Amino acid sequence: MNLMLGCRQVARNVSRACDEDLRGWARMATRLHLFLCPPCRAYARDIAALHRRIASTVPDGPEQRLSGDARKRVREAADDEGSRSS
Repeated sequence: MNLMLGCRQVARNVSRACDEDLRGWARMATRLHLFLCPPCRAYARDIAALHRRIASTVPDGPEQRLSGDARKRVREAADDEGSRSS
């Protein structure tokens, strides 16, 4: 098992963490990487700020939220696209 995640995987995990809690090894490895990598730490701060800003401008009604299944499909499509561009 690789003890250190790469920046690309950390970026994916940071994005995922906006929608769901990271668990176990993914959470620990992401936090370790963010502690050691200033550019990724800045990226995580920017993503969190963007997420908060978007959340504050979008109405929080049920019609404005994606279902868990839809979020999963979007995440899988993004992961597939990311793996093709790597």
